[in-house]
Amino acid sequence: MTPADNLARDTIRTATDQTLFVNAGAGSGKTQALVDRVTTLVLEDGVRLAEVAAVTFTEKAGAELRDRLRGRFEPIGQDAGEPTHARAQQALDDLDTAAIGTLHSFAQRILASYPIEAGLPPVIEVLDEVGSSVAFADRWSTLQRVLLDDDEVAEPLLLALALGVKLDHIRSLVRALGNDWDLIQERIIDQPPTVLEVPELDGLLADAHAVVALSGHCTDDEDRLLAHLETLREELALLAATDDVRVRLGGLRRISQISFTQGKKKSWGVDVAEVRARGAGVRDLAGEVVAVVVDRCLRILVRWAGQQVLAAAEERRREGRLEFHDLLVLTRELLRQQPAVRDAMHQQYQRLLLDEFQDTDPIQIELAVRIAAGAAAEQDNWQDVAVPEGRLFFVGDAKQSIYRFRRADIATYLQAERRLGRRLTLYTNFRTVAPVLQWVNGVFVSLIEGGEGQPSYEPLAPHRWDAVEGPAVTVLGVEAHEDKPNADEIRRREAADVAAAVQRALRDGWQVWDARLGAEGGWRAAEHRDIAVLVPARTSLPFLEDALDGAGIPFRAEASSLVYQSEEIRELFAAARAVADSTDELSLVMALRSPLFGCGDDDLWHWRHAGGRIRIWSRLQDEHPLADGPVGSALSYLRGLARRARWLQPSEVLAALVADRRMMEVAAARPRGRDVWRRVRFVVDQARAWQEVSSGGLRAYLAWAAFQAQEATRVAEAVLPETDSDAVHAMTIHAAKGLEFPIVVVSGLSSQSMTPRGVRLLWRDGGYQVRFGSQVQTDDFAEAAPVDEQMDGLEKRRLLYVAATRARDHLVVSLHRRPGQTTAASLLADAGAAGFGAHHFSGAAQPEDGPASPPRVEPPPDWDEWLAGVQAARDESATVHTVSASGLEGTEPEVELGATEAPDGMAKGPRDLELPPWSKGRYGSAVGRAVHGVLQSVDLATGAGLEAAVEAQVLAEGVLGQADLVRDLVRSALGSELVQRAAAREHWQESYVGTVQDDGRVLEGYVDLIFREDDGTLVVVDYKTDAVPPGGIDSRVTYYAPQMRAYRSCLEAATGTAVRTVLLFLHPQTAVAVDVEEAGR
Repeated sequence: MTPADNLARDTIRTATDQTLFVNAGAGSGKTQALVDRVTTLVLEDGVRLAEVAAVTFTEKAGAELRDRLRGRFEPIGQDAGEPTHARAQQALDDLDTAAIGTLHSFAQRILASYPIEAGLPPVIEVLDEVGSSVAFADRWSTLQRVLLDDDEVAEPLLLALALGVKLDHIRSLVRALGNDWDLIQERIIDQPPTVLEVPELDGLLADAHAVVALSGHCTDDEDRLLAHLETLREELALLAATDDVRVRLGGLRRISQISFTQGKKKSWGVDVAEVRARGAGVRDLAGEVVAVVVDRCLRILVRWAGQQVLAAAEERRREGRLEFHDLLVLTRELLRQQPAVRDAMHQQYQRLLLDEFQDTDPIQIELAVRIAAGAAAEQDNWQDVAVPEGRLFFVGDAKQSIYRFRRADIATYLQAERRLGRRLTLYTNFRTVAPVLQWVNGVFVSLIEGGEGQPSYEPLAPHRWDAVEGPAVTVLGVEAHEDKPNADEIRRREAADVAAAVQRALRDGWQVWDARLGAEGGWRAAEHRDIAVLVPARTSLPFLEDALDGAGIPFRAEASSLVYQSEEIRELFAAARAVADSTDELSLVMALRSPLFGCGDDDLWHWRHAGGRIRIWSRLQDEHPLADGPVGSALSYLRGLARRARWLQPSEVLAALVADRRMMEVAAARPRGRDVWRRVRFVVDQARAWQEVSSGGLRAYLAWAAFQAQEATRVAEAVLPETDSDAVHAMTIHAAKGLEFPIVVVSGLSSQSMTPRGVRLLWRDGGYQVRFGSQVQTDDFAEAAPVDEQMDGLEKRRLLYVAATRARDHLVVSLHRRPGQTTAASLLADAGAAGFGAHHFSGAAQPEDGPASPPRVEPPPDWDEWLAGVQAARDESATVHTVSASGLEGTEPEVELGATEAPDGMAKGPRDLELPPWSKGRYGSAVGRAVHGVLQSVDLATGAGLEAAVEAQVLAEGVLGQADLVRDLVRSALGSELVQRAAAREHWQESYVGTVQDDGRVLEGYVDLIFREDDGTLVVVDYKTDAVPPGGIDSRVTYYAPQMRAYRSCLEAATGTAVRTVLLFLHPQTAVAVDVEEAGR
């Protein structure tokens, strides 16, 4: 069946000479469209894949695009009869190094090519999220001291502190500015500096005293308005008694909060309305004065923070330790300021394809435009740059723009759509069945209406007209809750309905399409793993978890979560804090009462009653019965760990607690044990990542981890596929972006929009607005905030669209809500979500297997048999199944060579795990590795590529100052008679050899050079860069002989051919070849 939008698809594939802007609706096959266009560029237009840059939103999307292209080119590249065979083969050669990946990886590629022009050192390091977090914590610890010592901001800081600002607010401000530091110079630093001046108060004080004087006209001492005037009198007295600006500002703030709305008319000898009005006028005037001072204080602090953030960014540039946002900003600066770089990028990347354009940083469009236009793109504003036709290709869907909190700007998308390229639309949906699309179109045509900050809705056309068994669309909570339950009760009712709907889908056998069935796919009954429950935020997840648990429905919480606030992680950290700080009794009690130690309140009471203290160093006499009791044993363990912790890394302390206290085993008996395992593994891995970028100890790590919990950090867990787990998926809608599921349940839509708490920084109208609290904000924040909140509201509608379009076969939507509240559920209900063919459902979930029956208790296995099995497993896991040939030379500690031990510092086996990819299997010094790297890549006969290879290898190994030595050693090898003889014959560089030994272990290694002699004998050549004097060569030959015999054994077993081994000792002036077999005779 031909898609309705096939003409647009043909245009995308064939019109490669045109700049196209493609709006690709949900499920419309945009990745396929990208593959089709790249295929045409490469096979028909002759553009090399190395000259194409495809920017994707995630690494996963980049990997998928790369795999699709490989699948497209491989059949053509293998068929020599195809006229495009050579181009396809070249594309396959280019594929692994092609610029296909995220915007950040593309920016890093550009900076790595032009570090000097970008003001960077030759080698740059990109910090991951953990590294950036640690670096920020270090910066803030320094900035905090600088702030408190800076006389220039002392006065505004003290005033701000008096108004309720805390240092944590400043910390949050610095972090927010760091996320957008490219805007600081133009919108903060280049603006006129603010001078702190307190407005003249004479007029205010005169009016206030006049109002207080009116209290003499009151005849009732109990009148409430009179009490307010007395409060005003007291504040005025305090103002008159001090010249301290902070005290006076506090008084004015209290005056601004006085209410003048009460007072009885009969109790006053003057018009009480006039008293109220004059009092309100004083109050409002005091509020205006406070607002002016607050605004000036905040702007001075923001300017100071902005300067510090820019200084930190410049320091990162000088050191070459960049964060993700640095990559984009520095690349933009490079392209703005360097015409030669723009021209080089223009020549290198003939075509740029931008995927998921609606969700990427606005900097992306400027990078693309300046590269596409080349040296001519010198205009200050990217919108004024003329882009050659066909250079750019955009694909995205404004209706799915949901990453505003990551700087995604839908206005930029709509602007680029109007200015760049020919607009096309892909609206045929290949994912979802027709009845679900009918509902989606009917609801969202009124929810997503075109206007400022919102695209027009374009209906999706179905491609799947399958008849679905089971309701295609089901709506829960059709009628609003007239009894007006509180938020938690609504979530509880909603969760019960969701659990019941999941049970109904499984019990009634709702059919889902499975492409793996048969040759063409087929329908089958739904399983737990086919169902995904999507929520906009995690607020409703605890209620959902309880409902699913109560119904006996297995589920798995996926994607990002508040890992550091989960129960098991808090218990683990409590134990770690007790180890790190022996005076932390609260953490110790929490740890003792946790499942890690299992001490009850009675155990703690008995311990205290016996004279023990809640300290890890507390103990009773050995003969006391409680000395080995629950508390005594726990404290004894913690004491031992505290002693060892002095020499352990934080991750090792956590790993010891996890292993020794059997956290993984205990979790197996808990509900959702797999989730516990995943979180524990994640935190230990995060600790390892932390210690790689920090030199602190256990206390420093725990302080960093505490910030992760305090800031409610949502961390992305490394969720590995668990094919043996048949469980319902539960995740946020953001985490589900780019995914699809047979059955989708959209829940958690009953929450009202809440004003964000904490520090809010807005960038509007060429400037900025900031708020620290309800009464601490710049004077223009109240005006800008509604516009920002409106944009948030529009994005929430798009978020609902993303959720609904994840469904393939069935969609379930919750409309649980209270009447009169503005929630996502009410928006859907008002848009007619209960109609358009939707099935209405409501029902309480029941345990899947009926009433619970006592579990059957299996008898324990025979002890000796069980222990023998455990020991056998341990022995098998401890067996070394492979032997490295290079290890046989005496440098592998796992291999014993009689009485000869590895010299100190020469053990390198385990380090191979930590080596960068280019060093795997290559041992010795950095210079030696560089020499080997060059020799395995250059032409042995001519030395072609020598200079480039030397430059690359010394850079990779960090030995830039040894380039001449590396070059001389390589030339001595190339000039040797042995290598020249190899070059003139059939030869192989850097070859893997391996064989199975009699004991079942694999003997393996990498041979530097193999060539075939005229008589058919194979010659193994191993380069050695040891600085060996002539008289010491014999001893080194003896040392390396086991390694060479291993190579010979592997090669003879593999080829059945006679093998001779030769060691080639390299020196800057010459090379010495030694036949190992002859030397051993």
